[in-house]
Amino acid sequence: METLPSEIITQILEYVSFDDRRELARVNKVFYHATSHPVFLRKEILIYQPSQVNLKYFKDFKNMLWNSRRKLLCLKFVNFTFTDDLSIFTNLGNHIISLNFINLILLNDSFLDAITQCCNNLEKLELKCLNNLCLTDKDREPILKLSTITLCDVQMSDRDFNLILKLAPNLKDLGIFDCRLTGGHAIIKRFYPHNSNIDCLFTKYNSDLIFSAENIVHHLNNCIRLNSLRLNEHCCIIYQIQPIQLELKSLTLSGMGTLRSHPIDYEKLNFVLGQYVSLEQLEISYLPVHLLSFVSKLHNLRYLKISYTALRSIYSDGLKSLEILLESLKNMKYLRTLSFNRVYEMHVIKLPTVPFTECTLKSLTSLDCSLDSNLVLKCGTNLTSLRIRNGDILKAEDLQLLFRNLTNLNHLWIDDCSILNDEIFIQLPISNLKELITLRIMHSNISHRCLQYITNSRLKVLVFTNVSLEPFTNKLILNDFKHSLEILSSAVPMLTQLDIRISFLSSRAVESLGLLSFYRTTFREVLEKYFKKLKLFILS
Repeated sequence: METLPSEIITQILEYVSFDDRRELARVNKVFYHATSHPVFLRKEILIYQPSQVNLKYFKDFKNMLWNSRRKLLCLKFVNFTFTDDLSIFTNLGNHIISLNFINLILLNDSFLDAITQCCNNLEKLELKCLNNLCLTDKDREPILKLSTITLCDVQMSDRDFNLILKLAPNLKDLGIFDCRLTGGHAIIKRFYPHNSNIDCLFTKYNSDLIFSAENIVHHLNNCIRLNSLRLNEHCCIIYQIQPIQLELKSLTLSGMGTLRSHPIDYEKLNFVLGQYVSLEQLEISYLPVHLLSFVSKLHNLRYLKISYTALRSIYSDGLKSLEILLESLKNMKYLRTLSFNRVYEMHVIKLPTVPFTECTLKSLTSLDCSLDSNLVLKCGTNLTSLRIRNGDILKAEDLQLLFRNLTNLNHLWIDDCSILNDEIFIQLPISNLKELITLRIMHSNISHRCLQYITNSRLKVLVFTNVSLEPFTNKLILNDFKHSLEILSSAVPMLTQLDIRISFLSSRAVESLGLLSFYRTTFREVLEKYFKKLKLFILS
């Protein structure tokens, strides 16, 4: 393998876990450089999260970065308090391409100056849970490579927002979440009585007291390079933007149905979204079902994720829009990822499951939906990720077909799989899914003995709920369960996450016989002894 070109080795290592890549880096210089390829370094985030305020921990973290020889650094700081010691940016600034701050104690001029003066190669900046900003109108050199800014739960004003965006003249991706937008016509008129006469980009809306939708819209209409926009409580902004000036490729509108303080004009939203024909990626949650039809106009979509609500008062319109959308999917020739589900909440109706066209399902690589009973016959062999929300419609033969035909699956998730019992599970050709990495079976009727029949060398995540320990009267059955886990550990050596939720009846039986302590202690011992790579274990 050492004789292969480094490009080929890098491509092979993309299929290897992070831990295994670290081991391979020790083999020789060829493997070291291959594992240090930018394609990997951009995905590896180094996190500083002290358990207590201790300056020594921070110095150790800096020294570790300095001695790592990494060309690219993606850094996340949680509860960062050492605002007087900003040498980490001075010493490593040219290597930092991504910065993520959670619970930053203060964002002031010196902190922002340190980032802008040293991080010339910074591409992504994320601020989350930030309540204290103290910025002044100070000229700073822009970061020309900064293309992505995410602001989540940041208590800022229009002036703060302007100063942050001023850092990124080449902004391509903007996310604003839970930033407590204030405003309204009366408030805007009060704080900006002469705004129509002011044309300067960063002074038109510049108040220290409010964070307004008008200011965000003003920036968006002038961000000529912006192609990705992510919003939640500010969804009303989208139909105030001029679609002609903003050719979005990606749009995320989350939490629309949970908004109360900022009501949305859904009819206007429906009209405006239909004009974004350039969209390749669309994600919307809590969209009323009768407004789904606008998606049928977006023929360039490659990624579509929608959760919709269905009110009884609009049943006929909702069903019609649903049918129009699903029929239009056959015209979306580039669509590869589809997630389409109804939000389950009170005061909604259950619309009938509308079947997808066969050509749609055969072109997909990822699917997350409730489907009709013929889903297995329609899914194509290109599918690598599948989640079936209405697993209660499946029959034993459907499961057989699924495991026999969809051989390229990496991820399989089945909800409400009530048909699945030990007899059916043992007959499933699980080993046929040689590429499977994740397997989640929810609310089945299997026992722990099924764990003995799982053989897969690549499986890393295994989740079962409602697992029965079967009726028992002593420790023998628990030892039998322990034996099942031992067999599983040898048959699935790459497992990093194991989540087994035992059924309610089994749980009550363990407690009633006073075996709860034995139960917990025994399986902790099993984990330490047999599952060497396991990082996350849930047994409840």
